Amino acid sequence: MSISGWAKTAETWLMTHVPGADWLMLFGAAMVVLTGLALLIWLLRLVIRAVGSLANEGKARGARRRNAPGFRILISSPPKDRAAGKWLESALSQYLPIFSFGAPFSLVPMGTMKGGLESRAIVRARKRMATADADMFLWASRTGNGERGLELHGLSRGGGLTASEARLFTLALPGSRKVRTDDLARAVAYLVTKQLQPALSDPQAFRAEKIRLLANDLDSLLAGDPAISQALRAEIEADFCASGVRVAEELGDVSALDKVIVMRRKHLEAASEAADTGRVLQARLELGRALIVRAEKQFDQNVVREAITQLSQAVEGLRADPMILRAQSASDALFKAQSMIESRKRFSLNFGS
Repeated sequence: MSISGWAKTAETWLMTHVPGADWLMLFGAAMVVLTGLALLIWLLRLVIRAVGSLANEGKARGARRRNAPGFRILISSPPKDRAAGKWLESALSQYLPIFSFGAPFSLVPMGTMKGGLESRAIVRARKRMATADADMFLWASRTGNGERGLELHGLSRGGGLTASEARLFTLALPGSRKVRTDDLARAVAYLVTKQLQPALSDPQAFRAEKIRLLANDLDSLLAGDPAISQALRAEIEADFCASGVRVAEELGDVSALDKVIVMRRKHLEAASEAADTGRVLQARLELGRALIVRAEKQFDQNVVREAITQLSQAVEGLRADPMILRAQSASDALFKAQSMIESRKRFSLNFGS
């Protein structure tokens, strides 16, 4: 008997001996259709993913071939919030030139990026960076509307690193769309620019005239009170204070000095015993230097005494710093070795080898 004959016989038997067989057959047919649809959707997703991956690979290769001067930044949107990606792209386009002192750059959109800080996502980002010869890769994770609802992840080659050495960083931003203001955009642009140019944290790395521009921009940024975490605000305040002190010392411009003194005093008052020792020492050094400049403009014995107190505590803290102690130990050993060489030379000259 043929297969079609067996199928017809089985169907006849089911309809005769099994109650509700007609509904059972309909259910089976529906399951076959649903399974086929699920398989089709799965295949479509695979195709879309493959096409997207090829498109991103093409964008990365195209960015490398263009060989445009300046920074090359790859940027991906969160999987379920393309609007956040557009906002981040707009923030960097508008404000990154301000904080990078007009350095040229190009933004290369790379679609969406899943995985957050999973190792496979980071590996994929490094590969795309290497393909595009990019200086930075940015992608984001959307987790809600809270203070850390939008986490901006990135890999930066700032400081001359290769793609495999690029530093991983994360900026925790608020997730609510209502707080995506112009001030928040400026804050994000500055924090990203710092990853591209780590020297922004060291005002001595730039001419004082440039640092004055940076101090003014950071002052305006902080006055806008962007919706960022206290940790990020403290980081920006520290950079503003360092810039303000440099400008006051070298250019005699004390317009930011009073704000620096107020900020550093508040920071030290709020610092707990478990606070970051490095930041506390930095705050003491900047407060002491700012007070000295203030006293030079208008002498006040109490101001000078406060400066002496802050600088003395900073010096004591530096002496106890493990890195300083190791450096001192290495310096002592080096001096001892050099002394031995000099002693041996004198001995050879006087008495022979």
